[in-house]
Amino acid sequence: MVPPVTPATPSARSAALDALRRAEKGRVFLRDALHAVFEETRLEPRDRALATQLAAGIVRHRRTLRLFVSHARVARGFDRPRGLATARRARGKGRRATTIQPDLLAILELGAFQLLFLDRVPDYAAVNEAAEAARRAARGKKSGDKAAGFANGVLRGVQRLIARHDPDGLPAPDAVPHPDGGVVRLREAVLPDPREDRAAFLGAAYSYPDWLVARWLDAFGDEAEAVCRWSNRRPRLFARANPMFYLTPGEYTGGAVIPPGEYTGGAVPGPRPGCLDVSDLDPARLESLLAEGSLTIQDPSAMLAVEALRPAPGEEVLDLCASPGTKTTQILEAMRGEGRVVACDRNREKLEPLRQMAAARGAKNLTLCLVDDLGRAAPAKGFDAALLDAPCSNTGVLARRVEARWRLRPDDLEELPRRQLELLALAGGFVRPGGRLVYSTCSLEVEENEGVVRAFLHTHPPWRLAASEQLLPAAHHDGAFWALLKKGVRNLFSRKGS
Repeated sequence: MVPPVTPATPSARSAALDALRRAEKGRVFLRDALHAVFEETRLEPRDRALATQLAAGIVRHRRTLRLFVSHARVARGFDRPRGLATARRARGKGRRATTIQPDLLAILELGAFQLLFLDRVPDYAAVNEAAEAARRAARGKKSGDKAAGFANGVLRGVQRLIARHDPDGLPAPDAVPHPDGGVVRLREAVLPDPREDRAAFLGAAYSYPDWLVARWLDAFGDEAEAVCRWSNRRPRLFARANPMFYLTPGEYTGGAVIPPGEYTGGAVPGPRPGCLDVSDLDPARLESLLAEGSLTIQDPSAMLAVEALRPAPGEEVLDLCASPGTKTTQILEAMRGEGRVVACDRNREKLEPLRQMAAARGAKNLTLCLVDDLGRAAPAKGFDAALLDAPCSNTGVLARRVEARWRLRPDDLEELPRRQLELLALAGGFVRPGGRLVYSTCSLEVEENEGVVRAFLHTHPPWRLAASEQLLPAAHHDGAFWALLKKGVRNLFSRKGS
């Protein structure tokens, strides 16, 4: 087993491996596993950032990394190292197959990720560190020597596959996409032939399940590869400036990032007032600004739903699925402390981040409640506006929610829309006549977006669609969907298929 990180011996790489182990064993989100590791260690902010990059990169590129490990292992002719791989008889084949144990596989994936995609670590250091990690993970000196030799040999095989980074190249069977652009040229073909199966090629190259890529090819055609590419990038980190705090751009950024109002958001139409790229801001300074509430981490695409809702000072606004509170704070800031926001979620655990946020920011016009208690918290006349940022498949934010691609199943895209429609009907029932409702997701799937809205409009005649937008992932923002619903506004969806 990979030994848990202790306060006496933390490092970015061991922290990444420990977080991966916890996420896999406990079936928790990687961000939560990383948070738990950071709580137990004395890692500096920059080391935390590196640990996060390594752990997220391994999960994000898992299929591609395992393809390289497997290719190198076969090419080098390695048998299973005793104590580090399990043997099983291949069903109906009469031969033995081997499976590398999860801890060793994570070490190999970490080494392969560094060799393929990180320039800051010399190749020899990445290989040697992996070999030593494998030695420590094994039990006993003999097993440790075998494990170290196995890791060294496999990663040397991966290293020999790599020719160079071509910043202008395009993906091919002998060229794997680099998350920072271009490709890593290989000395031989490793990826499937796109002429035979494009979904399998894109899935292996960009590390997605074939079934999901096939859906995107059907839905987006030639844009599907761009969706794969941008959803696999190492995302930039954006923050929303709190207009209720007066800080000059220099106080936010030290001159290091874009001041409020000047960031155009790439393909996001129009300026994003108060949106800052804080990717290169000193981590300690960023943590300080987040703690005091003058900044809130939020992608530009995630700001669009509240902007469409346009909450105004003095209104009463419902945020139905509010945890962890990012859009709740955006609503509060737009209302300038006047009026009331009721923020709900399904259990007390979900409400806790909201409670902490309200206490830290001194929010006086915020009411927290469970969904089951919403009837008692709602105003008698109904809410002026409501936001439903619905639980969804997360296919628009796979660059950030890295596990989602591996946990999502085709059946989920049948069950999720049913729950989303129930929540939309619930939210709509608490909005006053003449009010407005925004439904939003971070999904790219039509069943969760237009499909849910059409189904709602079909069964709730007083409501009409005023506007909607589907945003695909791009260089400077995630994917998102929002729909603004009102009464007495012409339905922009045709009746056909509604």
